[in-house]
Amino acid sequence: MKKIILILIVIILSACSKSKNDEIATLYPITGKWYYKETVVNGTNFPYTDHEICGKDYIEFYGTNSIKSIDVFNCIEDLNWIGTYSKNGNTLIIYNGAESVTTEILELTTNSLIYKFNYDNDGDGTTEVTISKFYR
Repeated sequence: MKKIILILIVIILSACSKSKNDEIATLYPITGKWYYKETVVNGTNFPYTDHEICGKDYIEFYGTNSIKSIDVFNCIEDLNWIGTYSKNGNTLIIYNGAESVTTEILELTTNSLIYKFNYDNDGDGTTEVTISKFYR
């Protein structure tokens, strides 16, 4: 009987050890179009202002683990880059054909995707904490 109770305690504790982000990141699929909303670099917000009336820039995740980035310019969709991704819990790795970026998913719901990563945004050799926000 003590062994059964011990096994149940271990199962319960291991189930509770998952982070909230791991649980959130597995509830909703990442596949589909995500429109740029905002980027936060070292705590400074940069709203995305490059959308056009006739269309919005976006990234799109496919079930085949491919991803593409589209820029709408003069009402025409222009391919920025195409790459691959892998997702495991709240870890999302994006390879855009030139470089790989490992991100931490902070929020993934039906209509919101937010992930955090370290990246040298300004090219000065120092990485900044970057949060990218998207919506559907």
